[in-house]
Amino acid sequence: MQNSFVVNFTDKEKTFRYLYEKYVVLLRYFAVKYINDQTIVSDIIQDAFVRLWEKLHLFKDENEAKAFLYKVVQNACIDLIRHHEVTEKYVQHIVSENEEEKSFLDNLFEAEIFEALRTVFNELPPACKEVYLLSLQGKSHEEISQQLNITINTVKKHKNNANHYMKERLKYLLQIILTSGFSI
Repeated sequence: MQNSFVVNFTDKEKTFRYLYEKYVVLLRYFAVKYINDQTIVSDIIQDAFVRLWEKLHLFKDENEAKAFLYKVVQNACIDLIRHHEVTEKYVQHIVSENEEEKSFLDNLFEAEIFEALRTVFNELPPACKEVYLLSLQGKSHEEISQQLNITINTVKKHKNNANHYMKERLKYLLQIILTSGFSI
């Protein structure tokens, strides 16, 4: 079989069968070094032998056919690996773009919320604003009453008034936040 291949159909079948039986296992082993998926490897090997069948008349001897088979399998494996890498990069790019876009929109949304809160907070009467600000700093009712020299009930009244006013003024904003899925 090392000599030249014959072109008539019967001998082509025998030559092809000989090459298939001799190289299919070796090519499978070779391909698995590149791609660890038996189904994909089987497809690659099958395609290589289809191409061999189509071009069998071009080869002078077994070594040329063997080299062709290995080259076809190697190129198919490398193409598949490259395709996978390109696909991965594309997916990562899309994910990254979506994260950047989401991050931008989240930052924009957060800035808008902050501005709305600041505007409404600045509309509070000075006494309510001062009590509320001390409360946001973590001070207790008792600490605020001592610091501002007012009763605890007055502290509670200022906080309650501030809460009601801000809640009423920002109710549209709360609805937007709740329906958008934005997390503060």
